[in-house]
Amino acid sequence: MTLGMAVLLLVVAVAGIVLAFRYLRKKPKLRIICLVLLSLIALVLACYIGLAALFIDAARNQPPAP
Repeated sequence: MTLGMAVLLLVVAVAGIVLAFRYLRKKPKLRIICLVLLSLIALVLACYIGLAALFIDAARNQPPAP
């Protein structure tokens, strides 16, 4: 997965969390399920983006070869 795709999916997951809060007020069980799933997806994507940024930084700042 590319970094851009991960960022796009993270934005979609956060938008889904906001929409679940807004439109699923009358169905608390479904709202909780959606919020838990979307929060887990957002957490995994945030970790992926953070690790990708760490690896990109490490690749850019390699010491010169002897």
